[in-house]
Amino acid sequence: MKKKIWIFLIILVLLAGGFFYWWSNRQSEEEESQPPTLFSKEDYKIQERADGKYIVVEKVGLTAKVPEGWRVEKEGSDIPEPEYWINLYSPDAEVKEILTKGCSIGVMLATATETVQRIEENIKLLQEHPEKSSELKDDYFLADKFDIIEISDYSALKVISQEHQIMGQGINVDIPIGSNVWINFNTVFPSGYKEKCSPIWEDFLKTVVIK
Repeated sequence: MKKKIWIFLIILVLLAGGFFYWWSNRQSEEEESQPPTLFSKEDYKIQERADGKYIVVEKVGLTAKVPEGWRVEKEGSDIPEPEYWINLYSPDAEVKEILTKGCSIGVMLATATETVQRIEENIKLLQEHPEKSSELKDDYFLADKFDIIEISDYSALKVISQEHQIMGQGINVDIPIGSNVWINFNTVFPSGYKEKCSPIWEDFLKTVVIK
């Protein structure tokens, strides 16, 4: 099926010291499309609580607990306007252009009306016609598997990438909030680290609250 919208190819895996994302050029030069606008650096707050460290984004009522002992890094740029995301790294994480050791989790929020609409359409397709999941591979680069999971009472699209001998395997969880807020959680398991990192990733998702 020909799509005349920006098909955005998303693997928000933590490569080159942080996750990177991209969306493709629109297929029709005549049709305009608005790309996502990431939240600003100040939108992501880090709170120390009695039971540990939390990421808090008050705009959307989001809280998520940082795995114990992990470091928190805000990544992004102020040019042409402030757009940021959060990277979490385990104590043993090493980055040599790509994450080669340890575990990592990315947290990104954006205002993205068209993206939210597309995620909702994909969730609906999987819910009503799971046998058509292969159609979603047009929108998600290197995707291997798709699933619908629940995060804090919200339906979320889970995308698992193909496993690569060098780069490992990435997972994205896309959550549409309202009509224009997109929340993305992502991780990558370097080669040989899936067994260690996967349980930490799953435990992290269980701490996510969106009010």
